Amino acid sequence: MKVPFYILISLMFLTSCKEKETENRVENYTEVNLNFSDYEPSEHKSFIDLKIENGINPIDQQLKISDSGTVFYNFINEKKRELVFNYENREFSLIVSPNEKLNAELTIAELTDWKSKFNGFKTTSGENRVTNNLILENTSYIDSLIKKAPDGFSNDGKSVDINYKNKRISEMQQQLKAFDLFIKEKNIKDKTFIDWSKSQIRYRAGNDLSLYPFFGTLNRKIDDENDYFNFINEVKPNQNDELTYQSRLKYLETLSTSYKIMSNVADKYSSEREQLKKDSLSNFPIAFNMVKKRPKNDESELLMAYLYRKNNKVPELYQDSLASFVNDKLFNQVKSLEKNETLDIVTLIKNYDIPDNEKTELLALYNNAKGKVIYHDFWFTNCAPCMKELPNYNDLIATTNEQDVEFIFYGAYMKNEEWKKTIDKFKLKGKHHLLTKNQLAFFEKYFRVHGFPHHQIIKSNGQIGDKVRFGAYPNNFDEINKLIGKNQVANNNGA
Repeated sequence: MKVPFYILISLMFLTSCKEKETENRVENYTEVNLNFSDYEPSEHKSFIDLKIENGINPIDQQLKISDSGTVFYNFINEKKRELVFNYENREFSLIVSPNEKLNAELTIAELTDWKSKFNGFKTTSGENRVTNNLILENTSYIDSLIKKAPDGFSNDGKSVDINYKNKRISEMQQQLKAFDLFIKEKNIKDKTFIDWSKSQIRYRAGNDLSLYPFFGTLNRKIDDENDYFNFINEVKPNQNDELTYQSRLKYLETLSTSYKIMSNVADKYSSEREQLKKDSLSNFPIAFNMVKKRPKNDESELLMAYLYRKNNKVPELYQDSLASFVNDKLFNQVKSLEKNETLDIVTLIKNYDIPDNEKTELLALYNNAKGKVIYHDFWFTNCAPCMKELPNYNDLIATTNEQDVEFIFYGAYMKNEEWKKTIDKFKLKGKHHLLTKNQLAFFEKYFRVHGFPHHQIIKSNGQIGDKVRFGAYPNNFDEINKLIGKNQVANNNGA
């Protein structure tokens, strides 16, 4: 009888310990561990960016990679979400659930080689391990499907928008058919992976279509009722999606920007804009009415929330209207985002975790910028849109008041000789600096530089101002100068 008695006591003890452990566990605590087996601190960038889906207010984190090549991140997570990691502008996604402990083995070599297929990547543990390994194994295949279509930046001003729309939608449908055949051949049945992949295809098309009429040469003839915008019905969400994918949110954010642009430039609304000038400097009511007339669903709620998000031009009459069009979560997110970052760029650089010599190089560029608006351009030679814009900059600079604005050009991903040769070729005015990987990480964090060209303004008080969504082309010079004027503020105590 003694042996069973001791066994019973032991079982009671283990059960008690387990209950104690459960009581002490933090509810919905999610852990993410990444290990880069080939990381070299002296050679590789020290940061990786993370974006976690959270409605219109994504959780953005810049994570430090330890000298041993590990990244650890934990957060309270109440639902299944998509995490998007970005390193040197190469992205990969992982799915996490509440209370999951996710471990992944990765290599810097594959992440920085755009031809790689992430063959050495794998998740070794976690509730969504099977899904995540399918995503990692097949990301390059999904990308290759999408890249067969001309993206939204391909507008050269010579093509008819409706022709692009029909071609892009047809290509999207062909991509979805090819993917269906792929999963059938591979006998893949994982629902989350299938939903995630189809979302990448559908919403990349939607993002391209939202951009196309307004890139390069602004289309002032197009409006939201034009046949072109029927693409919204074609790029529709899959009602079976079990979570919100970041590709969908990116598409809706870009679409809301299209509405804002149309409210400012579309010929159809010229008389409305003239009428609004008498009461307000904002054309917000025009964009508001475009979204308001859309069918009531979660998509229109997100679009309306994006219109209000970080928008200081919402007329007083409309400031209390948002609650009638969005759910409580989106309403609260918009309100929380109205509290703007007030630190100036010099303070942000001084407090950033990079070597002192790299800080000093950046700080020197802002030494004589007190009281001026600063226009930043981020570029590199293998970026075709960058190279189309660079020859226009001296003409743009000539249209500005040099006492009020300064231009800083940041090069990236180039050798020093190549960078200098390009500046000399165009005889570019302004200040110039070739960024180190860690310096670029600073601007990725605070300016969200994850695509090129990127244009960003610093207000005359040193605080981060507007992202410039107009390309540096002569037909956009007036709009750029208006934006520069907007960022001139009375309190010049920043940089």
